[in-house]
Amino acid sequence: MTANEPYPWSAGFRSLDEEHSYRVEDVEGELPARLRGSLFRNGSGRNALGGKWFAHWFDGDGMIVAVRFDDQGIHFQNRYVTTRNHRDETRAGRILYRGFGKMVPGGVLANAFRPLANVSNTSVVLEYGRLLSLWEGGPPMALDPATLRTLGMETFNGSVDAFSAHPKVDPETGELFNFGIDYGARSTLTPYRLNKGIVTRLPVVDLPYPVMNHDFVLTRRHMVFCLGPIVVDTPLKVLLGLRSFDKALRWDGGKPTLILLVPRDGSGKSRIIETEPFFQFHFANGFEEDGALTMDFARYPDYLTIGQALRDFWKSEWPADGMAALTRLRLDLASGKVDSRTYDTGLANEFPTINPKRIGAPYRYAYILCNPSDRRHGLQQQVAKIDFETGTVRRHEFGPDRYPGEPLFIATGEDGEDDGVIVTLVFDAARRLSELVCLDARDPASRPVFIARLKHAVPLGLHGTFTSRLF
Repeated sequence: MTANEPYPWSAGFRSLDEEHSYRVEDVEGELPARLRGSLFRNGSGRNALGGKWFAHWFDGDGMIVAVRFDDQGIHFQNRYVTTRNHRDETRAGRILYRGFGKMVPGGVLANAFRPLANVSNTSVVLEYGRLLSLWEGGPPMALDPATLRTLGMETFNGSVDAFSAHPKVDPETGELFNFGIDYGARSTLTPYRLNKGIVTRLPVVDLPYPVMNHDFVLTRRHMVFCLGPIVVDTPLKVLLGLRSFDKALRWDGGKPTLILLVPRDGSGKSRIIETEPFFQFHFANGFEEDGALTMDFARYPDYLTIGQALRDFWKSEWPADGMAALTRLRLDLASGKVDSRTYDTGLANEFPTINPKRIGAPYRYAYILCNPSDRRHGLQQQVAKIDFETGTVRRHEFGPDRYPGEPLFIATGEDGEDDGVIVTLVFDAARRLSELVCLDARDPASRPVFIARLKHAVPLGLHGTFTSRLF
């Protein structure tokens, strides 16, 4: 640690300027014979410019990581998404565009009427043979999945503008569902359905006030949103350059969280049910059964603690108080009554994940980042497996100064819902390097299946996807 990097995890946000492509040689353990395919991850690869950290973690330039599992072992590659923001600011060596939190130096005149730059840094999805790099506020960027070369912005012939970073793929039909929120004189949510590269825009939903929303649940009949009262306070001030988007966000605990149900087939009217205020970034899954809707997610009491931690990111102590707890919400669809319970998965719960074959269907297991109940600050250092039938929790502790990213479930068999592995990128603060760690999804508390040590650190990232296709 240094004065400029006050905590062990601070160095995990350092930029990675170099692009690499190499075979990983330092592997402890064995690559499972049925683990073959391509793992893609996205996140902020560059978090500072000209010696100064960006104003917010979400301002960083998107960098794609590809990990390929083949008969020869493991191959690593990283490459920046060639957005206009990354290309121009790299050449200039200074900030040229607005971001989620960053502003162009020069005050109001330098920022007025300038849209936020698409930094394509949040997630990635394979859609009809193409790799799409995703960002909340604009269209995806299309990439070549074999080389990671940026092909250009994809608007699907002008059908897509804002396009969320959390699309859901129906495991039975192969359809991809997503949404975008557009702000203006009226704020709207546009749901999308994609099938083999063809986009269908479902009926637009007028929102009662402008809110920020990151994720949703896909069930057999609905797209479901929990719109917490994190309000964009006067979008006009953002347009006029008076505030960044981040500084325009305001938690209004006097308003309810709106549970929005959108018929996924495009028929019928959307429905809104009000419940007590809460905030969430990420869902594990949801399903409809016996007249009720069940959803599991990382639930925050409000946006205050997580909002400040994301602003401070590299210098935040990441306090546990005010962070999320794994919560199950059950909504009676006839009466609108909402019940909830939490699970004992420790503190600072985030990045829940499931076997993707269970999307929209009843399921038993989820996996989530967390910390034990006596760890009151710091990034997460555990992955927990929750059994929703028994309530039991099993944890894998990564050890001192080791910080895992989003756990990703990869099925390696057909014997059961948890027949697979959990793969995560772990930042080792003591060695200033990253490792790819593979856990047995049936018993994640046991010794790792393998640890593949990289030659460098990968900045702490966000979301990823896996395909059995080997590019």
